[in-house]
Amino acid sequence: MPPPLGQGPAPAPASLSIVQHNCIGSWNVFLSLFESFKEATTYPSIVLLQDPPVNKADLPSFNGFRSFFPPGRKPRVAAYVHISFLSNYTVLPRFKVVDDVLALDVSSNEPPFGTAFRSFRVINAYSTNTADHRVHSVQPDVLFPNHGFPLLVLGDHNIHNPLSDPLRDFSQREISSSTPYFQKAAEFSFVLLNPPGEYTRFPLVGKARPSVIDLAFANHPLLPLIKSWEASLPSTGSDHIPITITLAAPSLNQKPLRPRWADTDWETLNPIVKGFKVPAAPSCPSPAPLDEWMSEWLNRLVALLKEHTPVFRPSHHSNPWWTPHLSILRREYHKAARVAREHDTPHMREVASTSKAGYFKAIKAAKNRHWSSFLLTATPQSLWMAKRFAYRGAQPRFPSLPGAETPLQMNSILLDHFFPPREPFSPPPRLRPCKSVPPLSTDEIAAAVSKCSPTSAPGPDGIPYSTWKQVNKINPSILLHILARRSFCVTTPHR
Repeated sequence: MPPPLGQGPAPAPASLSIVQHNCIGSWNVFLSLFESFKEATTYPSIVLLQDPPVNKADLPSFNGFRSFFPPGRKPRVAAYVHISFLSNYTVLPRFKVVDDVLALDVSSNEPPFGTAFRSFRVINAYSTNTADHRVHSVQPDVLFPNHGFPLLVLGDHNIHNPLSDPLRDFSQREISSSTPYFQKAAEFSFVLLNPPGEYTRFPLVGKARPSVIDLAFANHPLLPLIKSWEASLPSTGSDHIPITITLAAPSLNQKPLRPRWADTDWETLNPIVKGFKVPAAPSCPSPAPLDEWMSEWLNRLVALLKEHTPVFRPSHHSNPWWTPHLSILRREYHKAARVAREHDTPHMREVASTSKAGYFKAIKAAKNRHWSSFLLTATPQSLWMAKRFAYRGAQPRFPSLPGAETPLQMNSILLDHFFPPREPFSPPPRLRPCKSVPPLSTDEIAAAVSKCSPTSAPGPDGIPYSTWKQVNKINPSILLHILARRSFCVTTPHR
């Protein structure tokens, strides 16, 4: 047996790094993984292995780490915890009936990372196919328990699903076997940490395709602590890649407040905007320098406008039950729905339906949790509000239209009337540069801006058209100089 590794540098106290890897039962892979830690500034706090090397019901040991694994002739999972981490935290292993699941309860006297929880749990699983390929050795109920404390679930799950690998062509068996896992994860507010489509297994032999089967999930209490998911460690000789998950204190940077553009201090801005000078654009530039010049002066103008615009105060009454987890589920649901509309295949429709069910189940669960919390903390002053919420009145009636008896019929009539279908148009021909474009004028910009609705949604800069109209009214040369070079470099259809 090769000599043991040194203890190595201690893990960073301000963060917690967890490495997961499938060793395919090889000592060489196992040794390569731990040797790769020497190149890092700190060792990981916890190393979670699937299919580790086993010799006579025992696993190899290393200086600097303490191992935990289920009792049995051949454990399928194992955990190695750094001894410096054990000096600050209490780690309690929990073994299931089967030998392919291992849970670690990590606790401390002080809540880690400034949270309200004194402990969290990590579940390491190696789920393999059984004789019935539709059933895996680790069931969804074991992987995704409904707990109120932070919980991280990771391992080699051996399931294929469009939410983790959207570019793969799936068989009906793959969809039916993986759907229960993602449904259970969505039901109990678990979020997939893997970037969609980033492969975690590259088969060394055979005709199998690369896949995303080494998955990691975090429940809602743990999600704010997830700092990164990355596959930056070198290859170990396994057909699985080692993955590092970093936990750290949640960011204190709050979302920027929304400006109140209707209350911009134009009295102070008027002389400043009049004196705002845009220098001449670079002559005959390439696209990159031109974009940099335009972005620089546009950003200066936007910063000036925001500096003299008050912001809305944060409201505590706008969807208090909404969570970042719901935002992620909403994004995944809309992405799956778009893919289903584009490809219109049975398994894509099933994935979209699963995403939709999980999203709305999570909304219902979040509302129920908020309602229970509201009732537990109710005061005599808020009891009448609770009664009003509990005993809602009749559903509001919808207006009637001739020939429309249901809301769907009314919706169809209104869409056909106000938005009649247009004839299909042919795509424009290939474009080429043109040097005969007439120079842009202030009147042309004023006419274009005047046609823009002040209530339209703003662009990436967040400034509505009403503000741009006012800027152009005070100093028409600003937009003229910023857009003049861009209009000169425009292309026209080739004839």
